[in-house]
Amino acid sequence: MKLTLRIQVLPDAEQTETLLATMERFNAAANFAAEVGFEAGVFSQPSIHGRCYKEIREQFGLSAQMAVRAIGKAVEAFKRDKAIRPEFRPRGAVTYDQRILSFKGLDKVSLWTVTGRMILPIAFGEYQGERFDRMKGQVDLVYWEGRFYLYATVALPEGAPIEIKDFLGVDPGIVTGATTSDGTTPSGEDVEEVRRRQLKRRRRHRRERTRGARKALRRQRRREARPCRPRHHAERHSPSPATSHATSVAVVVDECRSQRRPGPPGPGLRPKWDAPRTGEPSG
Repeated sequence: MKLTLRIQVLPDAEQTETLLATMERFNAAANFAAEVGFEAGVFSQPSIHGRCYKEIREQFGLSAQMAVRAIGKAVEAFKRDKAIRPEFRPRGAVTYDQRILSFKGLDKVSLWTVTGRMILPIAFGEYQGERFDRMKGQVDLVYWEGRFYLYATVALPEGAPIEIKDFLGVDPGIVTGATTSDGTTPSGEDVEEVRRRQLKRRRRHRRERTRGARKALRRQRRREARPCRPRHHAERHSPSPATSHATSVAVVVDECRSQRRPGPPGPGLRPKWDAPRTGEPSG
């Protein structure tokens, strides 16, 4: 079984500028490789590598392995769709492997950048720390909401097969986070409290109509979703104590991907507060 761990990188102001410059140069090289492959009608790693590796080294100033990884990013995009030329954001993810990234203990990481190797402090929680020694393969450097994160894949051993004796259905919703087939419905009071507080702030800023209020609204973006996301994940994937391994009950979650939504939901399916939807409509 494979899981993805998120590890926060803590650079200072100067290191932040260097990391951003590295991301921009890496993605520019990936765009160049995608353009070369698309125009030539070739989409494999060896074919694109032979056509643009030397130019990427000279034009973008990347190391040998970073040039290979930039070409690899274009190749991975072509695997999804060869009919269109992919275009990567300037600050999109940068792919690292063991040749250009190494962990220095549990509190530092060494990354290749446009100015050379850079050692940066990292931070992670107890959950990540218990699986830190199981990292395998590549690591992605991601810039999200002004912060840097490393997304690493860990390989965990498969558990013993469980003999399923019963099933528990989970139906995600908008008004309620989730409803189970045994009649359990989480109250969601903590989620509603976040919605009320954020709604009050949004209304106050909207009434002010000043430049500072607009800045405050931008800062408030995603602040409601961030604390609610782990709660919704827990409700939908571990909704009841009855789903433990000891009871041999399997959880079946309705993804609601096949439902057609030609128009806005009816009054009964709307969220209770003026907030972004946190799930699909029930039933």
